This record gives sequence, C-alpha cells and structure tokens, in this order.
Amino acid sequence: MSTAPQTQSASNAPQVRKLKKGELLFSEGEGSRSMYFLKTGMIRIFKKKGDAYIEIDTIRAGQVLGELAFLDGNPRSASGEALTDCELMEISGPIFQQVLTSMPEWLKILLRTVVGRLRTAGTRIRQLEAASVAVDYSDKTGKRGSTYTYLPPVDAMKVMTSILLAASRYGKTMGNGVQFKHFTVNKFACQVMQVPSAKLISCIDLLIELGAIEVVNDDVLKLTHADYIDQVITYVNDENILEQSKRHDISVKAFAIMGYISKNIELFPAQEDGTAEINLAQIRKLEAANNGGKEPFRLDEIGELVKVGYMTNVSLKSSDKAVSTIQRESFLKAFQNQRFIMALNALNQEKRK
Repeated sequence: MSTAPQTQSASNAPQVRKLKKGELLFSEGEGSRSMYFLKTGMIRIFKKKGDAYIEIDTIRAGQVLGELAFLDGNPRSASGEALTDCELMEISGPIFQQVLTSMPEWLKILLRTVVGRLRTAGTRIRQLEAASVAVDYSDKTGKRGSTYTYLPPVDAMKVMTSILLAASRYGKTMGNGVQFKHFTVNKFACQVMQVPSAKLISCIDLLIELGAIEVVNDDVLKLTHADYIDQVITYVNDENILEQSKRHDISVKAFAIMGYISKNIELFPAQEDGTAEINLAQIRKLEAANNGGKEPFRLDEIGELVKVGYMTNVSLKSSDKAVSTIQRESFLKAFQNQRFIMALNALNQEKRK
C-alpha cells in the first residue's frame, strides 16, 4: 500500500508523496487521478503476464511517470513500485486543469497528439515483455513449463559478473573488502548486458542478504566475498549446461538438512582424503534439543542428497549412530551454492504473487 499524500503548501499546489522501498505508487488497471514527478529514488514500472510480472521500465529522479493514463483518461497500463525510498511531486487533475486554461489551443492539440502516439507503443512494450522473462525449466521431466521467472539464473550470473568487473576495474581495497560505485555495476549489467535495473537491484539485495556484499552508502557498495560470487557463477553456469536429469535440484527440506549438517560440521573432522563420517543421529538429537524436542528431519529424507551425490547412504549402526560419508569441503561449497539457489527461488516465488 502506498503512503498517504502530504500537502506541500496550498491546496492548488502539487503535493509531496513519499514511498518506502517496495511500496506501490499505482496498480495496472486502476483509474488515474494524478501524474508524478520523481524527485528522488527509482520506481519500477511493470505489467502482469500470467502469474508473473514483466519489467517495462525504470524511472529515475528527474523523470515523470503516470502521465499517459492521466492525460488520456484510460486505465493504468502498468504498475509502479518503489525500488528505493522515493519522494515525488503529485500533480492532480484540478492542478493540471489550471495550467491547461492558460495554454493556447494548438498546444492542447499537440499534447493530445503526442499522448496518442505514445499509446501506440504497445508493440515495443510487447518486445520488452518477451525480452524480460525466462521460461522455467524446473519440471523434472525437462519439459518447457508455463511459469515465467522474474530473475532467471542467466540474468543473476550477468549481475554477479558485473559486480566482479566493477570491483576489479574500479574498486578500492578498504578493510575486509573492495569498495566500488553503484553506477559502475549499472554500466556493465544494464548498459552492456541489458539486464533491467529492477532485476539488478533485486540481485544486489539478494547478495546483501547472503552476506556477499555490503552497502556502504547510497552510492557505494563493498564486495566482501568475491570468491563466493565467483563460485556461484561457476555453479550456475555448470548447472545450465547439464541435462535436466543430471542437475543438482533439491527441495527446501533437503536444503534444510544440509543446513543442519553444515551447522554441526565441526563435530566431524575430515580424514586425509577429505572425507568425513557424519553421525546424523547425533545431529538430530542436538537439533531436537535446540527446537524444544521437535524432530528436525527423518533419516529417510536424505534420499535427495544421496541422489545428487552430496552424501552416501546412511549406515544405521545403533539408535545413537547413523553414519553417512561426505566430502567435507565440497559439501560445504554445495551448501553455499544451494543457499543462493534457494534465495533466488524464493525471490521469484515472491514476484509471482
């Protein structure tokens, strides 16, 4: 929900609107009573397509938005969502009518003509729609699905590659990381690799959540885990070229089990060959104690992890000892990779709502 407008001065003056990141300014299909001048921040313009949303444009400070529906009286053709905290000037119908009364007739006709021509840009919008979606191939049979993906892995790779490029080319080492300007990532991701700004910001937010980068201020980012980003790029690329049946797709439940193992990994040191024998019964007991006695997982639920090669079948030796073998370092890397995939899936699921 958007915030209530605040009057800037007199009732016949434009009003100030403030939006928090993630708030809607207007929704596709609704009637229009105002257009807006964006003073600070960025706003994502998007349309609904099936069960997903398609990126149309990104409005930046100094630009006008919502003018087409306002001027020609048609319903909103797209929605607007704040990508950052924003401040706008809202120009209502009565205010604009006051301005129109002082316009010569030829200027009014010119204005209507321009608006009409802009409305015919539907072909361009459809091209943008086609370019900004990706088909979900997650069906286990490998068949093309009907679900569209907001941030496909390929675009995520482009953004992560852009971050590494920006940090290596323009960054400065500061403390525990490399600081670089936000606009340098935009240069590579949006201008060179043609990733929409909304997707760039979403991917950056995801990497901040995962601890790979930090926000220094509104203009500067810090890359703190370049090796992790490079590792995820390699993993996602390798997965994309594999046959569907050979990909390392796991469920949220299987990922949770990987989390329990990783959390307690120090209890099981690696042997000379890098393998470690983990006692799943011991992990279950520890995690149950941490969760008020609630069973964290069942032993028969590790089948997915065995199938993708992350661990061996369980050898049940007693009620207190259920052993499986893992390659310790590769397992931890796999868990880190799956953390990214799970976060990416959660983001795409949220965008489908």
